[in-house]
Amino acid sequence: MPSILDNMKAILGGMSVTWQNFKEQPITINYPLVRDDSIPANSRGMLRMVDFHSDDSIKNKSDWYRGTRWAPCTTGCPAHTDARRYVTLAGEAKWREGLELLRRTYPFVASLGRVCPAPCEKSCSRGFTGPEPIAIRKLKRTYSDWEETLPIEDQFSYEEYCCSKPLNGKKVAIVGGGPAGYQSAMLLRAWGFECTIFECRDIPGGFLTLGIPKYRLPRRVVNREMERIHSLDGIHMVLSTEIGVDVPFQKLRDDFDEAIIACGAWKPYHLGLENEEKPWVYYGEDFLEEQLRGRLTETPKRVVVVGGGNTGFDCGRTARRLGSEVMMIYRRTRREMPSEEEEIEDGEEEGIHIEWLTSPHRIVLDEKGNLKGLEVIKNRLGEKDRSGRRRPIPIEGSETLLECEMIITALGRMVDIPWLPEEIKIERWGTIRVDEKGETTLPGVWAAGDVVNVSTIIEAIGMADKACIGIAKKHGVLPNELPFLYNYERKGQEYLAVTPFEDGSSPDLDHPAVKRRMGLGEVSDPPEVNFADPTPWKRQAKQKPFRKMDLQVPMPKLPGEVRVQTFDELDLGFTLEMAQQEGKRCFGCAAEMCVGCGVCVDACPDSCIHLESPETEEGWEYPAIYSIDLARCCYCGLCTEACPTDSLVWTSNFELSIQEKQNAYLTKERMDLGLVRNEKGKS
Repeated sequence: MPSILDNMKAILGGMSVTWQNFKEQPITINYPLVRDDSIPANSRGMLRMVDFHSDDSIKNKSDWYRGTRWAPCTTGCPAHTDARRYVTLAGEAKWREGLELLRRTYPFVASLGRVCPAPCEKSCSRGFTGPEPIAIRKLKRTYSDWEETLPIEDQFSYEEYCCSKPLNGKKVAIVGGGPAGYQSAMLLRAWGFECTIFECRDIPGGFLTLGIPKYRLPRRVVNREMERIHSLDGIHMVLSTEIGVDVPFQKLRDDFDEAIIACGAWKPYHLGLENEEKPWVYYGEDFLEEQLRGRLTETPKRVVVVGGGNTGFDCGRTARRLGSEVMMIYRRTRREMPSEEEEIEDGEEEGIHIEWLTSPHRIVLDEKGNLKGLEVIKNRLGEKDRSGRRRPIPIEGSETLLECEMIITALGRMVDIPWLPEEIKIERWGTIRVDEKGETTLPGVWAAGDVVNVSTIIEAIGMADKACIGIAKKHGVLPNELPFLYNYERKGQEYLAVTPFEDGSSPDLDHPAVKRRMGLGEVSDPPEVNFADPTPWKRQAKQKPFRKMDLQVPMPKLPGEVRVQTFDELDLGFTLEMAQQEGKRCFGCAAEMCVGCGVCVDACPDSCIHLESPETEEGWEYPAIYSIDLARCCYCGLCTEACPTDSLVWTSNFELSIQEKQNAYLTKERMDLGLVRNEKGKS
């Protein structure tokens, strides 16, 4: 029978610890030589840091662009715009290069620079490590403002870009003259397709021209961008033509090789209350269109707006400019309100009063049958619904009357396409069913924009990109030659090409950290981190004193007392100096690059990560010294979860043995651009 000493020797031998090393109190990491897949992925492996940059290497951040790495802002954009590239170019005052990048991506640069909801900013690393992300949308507008100062001959030439290829004989019909329709026409013409846009209204542009007030998006801005596309050979616009009425849908099938349905969603959701059909009740989209067409020049003294989205605020702020007192009701709290925070703040500054936790209950008429007001009821929040927000529950006996002379409802809109053939399948919520390429269930018919998913302008453009790529590949055209387009299919290979291991092996594409970094879908291991919920490391990071570089450069605006008296544009724009200052705030980060933010240090419960991140002259940090002491590491994975740029990750290679103490101390030089290897040369 083995003695206790024999058992101890066997245990230490199995841990690859010699008596000499034991006396020196080393750290030993000895995973089995045979891979055990039962070990959770976040409890094995080795920490790996890639792409460190020194102070010398970050002088010209735009040179980091390699075309194969996607920054968090790019992956957060539905159209996958290379925001990192044009933001860093702004910081270097390279206006021509940034303008070329944007104009080759989509035609509505000036418009998106004003009204895009900027999902890219929600993914910005500056927002994770400080209070405010980069003002990406405002920098986009600056490029278009700069272009306006140039002579016509020096501005971006769509003629040279889109018509550089001759027509290939293929024709595409585009139903809808909104953002998705124009995006499709621009891309397809650049690839040699002849496009015809059919618009049912007498004014093209969709919501850009008939759904957004002039103080946010001046008509001249949209018209100028549309005229550039109209002037191109091979792109035709047919106005006041409704498919299914003026032109049968089958004619599009007969006369064109492909068809794209991008006619938007214009049918409003109703309140479902009695007397809703009366003339004093406006639907939000109809109200804005009437005002933009010049048919509605004044509103009554008191107006109630139902809804808490951007359209609701557009209606309320428009009514304020027409002379009304505006009250807005929303059934949940400010936290759940779908509108942008900037929109809410501007609305309150302009005098809009908001009643939270309030729902419409009944439209009240007086003795003469005229509108007396809107009866509302108070709510309390219950359990979460499918949207992830807490469900409003009416409180009995809390009804009150809001006296008013006009009610505007802004509850959203739905798709209404009565002329669709039966072969095109419809989802249960009314949108068109498409595959991963954007093609409907009827071959040769594609769909993009609100008809696929009632969405934002930038989401509509992203869906149009996907449909156009599908059409081009179907006809043997290779759009991959255009570097500004996001390449969905090569995403995995791009990662492999950028970060190969020293022995030529490849990362495990099934590894959760790799999946997250490549955007290959939801993963359950390791669990997701909800950054909206203040985690310990997030709280610590936010408690650091803010510097000038942590805050956005504010864009000048019209004063509050002036803006409600005019439909002139609210935002006055950046000067070039202000835009350059804001661009310098950018980390210039790719999806795998340490920006020296220190969030991993705050997240580590064992204090095994050491970081020294001095500031450059521009005021942002870089990792001058970075080390991980595996002797203290408990392999919890919190540092990898907290990293906003996914630069600190677990490798899938975990068969690793360390017998010497110094090998457990990973320095910046040992971790940079490769997997740290043991003495035997094995991963």
